[in-house]
Amino acid sequence: MSKTIGNDSKREELEKLSILDAGSTIKSSGLFGSMSAFIPTLTFLSGPALGKEIPLIHRQLTLGRGTDCDITIPDPSVSRRHLQICCRKILKNGENPALKVVLRDLGSRNGTLINYVSVRQAVLKPGDKIFLGKVILKFDHRDIAEQSFYDEIYRLATTDSLTSLLNKATIMRFLSEEIAGNIRNRRWVSIVLVDIDGFKSLNDLFGHLTGDRVLQSVAALFRKNKRGRDRAGRFGGDEFLIVLPETGPKGARRLAERMRGLIERFIGTEHGLSLSVTASLGVASGRANKTNPESLFQKADLALYRAKALGRNRVEPWTSRVS
Repeated sequence: MSKTIGNDSKREELEKLSILDAGSTIKSSGLFGSMSAFIPTLTFLSGPALGKEIPLIHRQLTLGRGTDCDITIPDPSVSRRHLQICCRKILKNGENPALKVVLRDLGSRNGTLINYVSVRQAVLKPGDKIFLGKVILKFDHRDIAEQSFYDEIYRLATTDSLTSLLNKATIMRFLSEEIAGNIRNRRWVSIVLVDIDGFKSLNDLFGHLTGDRVLQSVAALFRKNKRGRDRAGRFGGDEFLIVLPETGPKGARRLAERMRGLIERFIGTEHGLSLSVTASLGVASGRANKTNPESLFQKADLALYRAKALGRNRVEPWTSRVS
């Protein structure tokens, strides 16, 4: 019995050490007893991930526009490797371990500001606002007991409640930031606008509950079959938008054709419907330095309209002939 207690005690001690080594716990807040602790956190106050929180649970993080950074921020005002944040455990005799979070600018083009003051290196304090070009982050200590609450608030603010895809505002913000972040390197950005064919008739025949389930199944299909960097959102009603970073016209059309085929083959069968569910898709592509979100969306919308006019259940890419 005593051996078991000893092992449990040792395991608990190792777990405490692992948390400290990860640099995640600062000190007990005292609000919820000894189990409550703070996590140093960065929160986006602007940019593509508005409201998103990043717990600083690693010893070192690099932030920048480059895809090789730990946190990628696709904004042209942010340097490829903009800044580094290090979490250092401070031990003092007779005191609980504390954490020092140090920010260091990596020679960024536009510099780094903390509370509107340009810095090259600084120790962060709760409430500090960090400016990377036009992107603003806030550093704070988040209580572990509250973390799930803030995660849920962010989820509700950025996702569609029915399909759990990104909502319209969030998917359009992602598109805007993706274009802005790739202006200098002139990379392709493509979008696919998807509309379920005859969705009103489907609702009338089988009921709105079945219609909702069809939308959820289409959303699940998008999540399962998109690539890692792609984003899908519900644009409204039975319309969806898929954003394809660094994808040209051929790759975008290929993905759209695949999605169309999957919808036709599986959605109606999955719900035991007497008719197949199909979709029409409009595709538009552009170099980031020669397009903008409004223009790209308008082109995809025209292409979608053409797909509907030509008989539905088809993919149409935008060309100058479409307009």
